[in-house]
Amino acid sequence: MPSRRPAAKPRRRPAPARTPRSPSRAARRHRQIRAQFDPSPSREWRRYGGEARRVLVRELRSRFLARHLPSGSGWVLELGPGPGRFTPQILGSGGHVAAVDLSLPMLRSARRRLRGRNGVDRVAWVRGAGERLPFPDRSFRAAVLYGNILGFSAHETSALLAELGRVVARNGRLLLDVASPGAAIQEFFVRGAERRFLRRVLRSPDRYFVRRVLATGHQPYAPDRMANWEFGFHTAPEVGRMLARAGFRVLDRMAVGPIGAFQEAIARAARREPTTWENLLRTEEMVGRRPGVLETGHGFVVAAVRDGRPRPAAASRHR
Repeated sequence: MPSRRPAAKPRRRPAPARTPRSPSRAARRHRQIRAQFDPSPSREWRRYGGEARRVLVRELRSRFLARHLPSGSGWVLELGPGPGRFTPQILGSGGHVAAVDLSLPMLRSARRRLRGRNGVDRVAWVRGAGERLPFPDRSFRAAVLYGNILGFSAHETSALLAELGRVVARNGRLLLDVASPGAAIQEFFVRGAERRFLRRVLRSPDRYFVRRVLATGHQPYAPDRMANWEFGFHTAPEVGRMLARAGFRVLDRMAVGPIGAFQEAIARAARREPTTWENLLRTEEMVGRRPGVLETGHGFVVAAVRDGRPRPAAASRHR
């Protein structure tokens, strides 16, 4: 990592509270994630391109980021940049970016995409996990977790948020996207209808963890049942409580694409003209903030501020 890593006076590092687990559980989960993402940086880059509804989801997340990420000097942590979809936008807010990802191929892909851009020398690329960040306390003015990082942390969500509470400075911002149980099942069914496996799932919903995800928010690792990694889904009230325990206060939250995220006809029709596209985006943002819609669309996004002292983290509900 370059010598320009976040500079702060070294402090004694508090040990974050952790849920009981076998010593190798986190390592197994990290291997599962790398096995899925290491071979596919290009495919991951294309995930939010092509179809208008996917572009809609990407632009709604980008607009939320622009609304809540303050500009300034100092360092911003981007945890899970993947192929670098939002790295240029984060870099454009000023200062330096520390991009941390489990996947070395993803980091290399993101770095290649930044070649030739102004400020590329202000990005530090770090292979690592969010539950063990190699930075001093209060190093960052903001942290961005786009890409369902909270869900991929599975049983270590409390440890991840405790680390974020440690490295984000007081009054610093935290932005993240979250996969909720209801939105996840909706996406799974839509994808199943498109790829012609929906009837198979509906014949045996328990085999494919439909009821388990809705009841507990937990998806175990079972590749033979289309579960390629262990994952945790969360509702908005749960996320609010977890953030509060880590010393963050929620400022804003919004469902991503409650109208068009899974309605290609709506998104495609709106995208034909700049005015209609902009009006769809604005309507999505209004509807996405209404009560009762945070489990619709393509999950939800949260903006929070670091304004409190982290409290001991409670055990995760995922067993």
